[in-house]
Amino acid sequence: MTIAIAINGEGMGHAARCTCLARRLQRDHRVVIWAPRSVLSFLRQNLPDVSFHHLPLLALTKRKHRICMLPTVARNAGLVLALPRVVRKLRRQLEQQGVDGVISDYEPFLSRAAIGLGLPVVTFCHQAVLDRYPDFSPEGMTARLLNRFMIPLRTSRVVSSSFFDGDVGPLIRQELLRQPLQQNGHVVVYASRSIRAELLPALAQNRGVDFRLFPDSSRDYVSELTSARAIIAPAGHQTLSEALCLNKPVLTFPQPGQNEQQLNARMAARTGRATVGNIDNAATDIALFLERLEVFPFHAPDPDVRFLLRDDTERAAELIVRLLSLRYPAKCWPKRSSSPIGAAASF
Repeated sequence: MTIAIAINGEGMGHAARCTCLARRLQRDHRVVIWAPRSVLSFLRQNLPDVSFHHLPLLALTKRKHRICMLPTVARNAGLVLALPRVVRKLRRQLEQQGVDGVISDYEPFLSRAAIGLGLPVVTFCHQAVLDRYPDFSPEGMTARLLNRFMIPLRTSRVVSSSFFDGDVGPLIRQELLRQPLQQNGHVVVYASRSIRAELLPALAQNRGVDFRLFPDSSRDYVSELTSARAIIAPAGHQTLSEALCLNKPVLTFPQPGQNEQQLNARMAARTGRATVGNIDNAATDIALFLERLEVFPFHAPDPDVRFLLRDDTERAAELIVRLLSLRYPAKCWPKRSSSPIGAAASF
């Protein structure tokens, strides 16, 4: 089977998850990837024998670790208006590549093209778990509306990958799992541009600590993370999942107003392996976190949450392939389901 994987390019978490999934699928299938240019260099480095195609990027505008909604809408308005033209081009590419099914990691363009061709489409992402945690705040409603655009209604099945209450657990890169776990005393700090300006002064106030700042092309993130004493990072799902699955203490600063990151941070804290900070009080929160490292884990995991703190790449790939193998006549295309295992068993 020729399987297309389409990923959203906002953040490296999608690219890391794509790498895990593509490597597993390549054992038995031909894989072709559609991705924005922002992550293509990472993907080409990690998947040198895969064919790639370009996708447009729906990007967020951020200021001081906060998403600016109106500038974000204005930035992407032209691309949304060009949606029909983009989809037509992608349909031709899918036909040329002989694609049999599409995996969409929260990507709205190729999935619509595939649906138009009658191909099976499985959305495989973390954001789908938001629909299981109703939030009627303005931020929560915005997130749910965004899900409706990013996950088209005629997507055949939705599979959530999450360290909490997911259909499958997170996908962890084998490079991380193969490294021996150590504690060399340093603290990994993952600071994207939107948070760096506020985080660097806070780090400077905590003198005497060996902070290793990333992204940094001169350093190996994998070895630094596996040998770190702790990690400080925003609340992106992939970063949190990797740290939690490696049993590293985490201090996370979720983006204010970003519903997904707020939920990720709360759930990470309920594992007992993470604490949640406020970027406006970063220096104090970092100092308190470093003091608490002697009592890690901070508390027992919440028994009311089903945590999946392991690499689930194998099970995810098997489930997705099973779902893509289900062929539906176009007029009988099933309604989207959030219960993929049951759906697969019923056909």
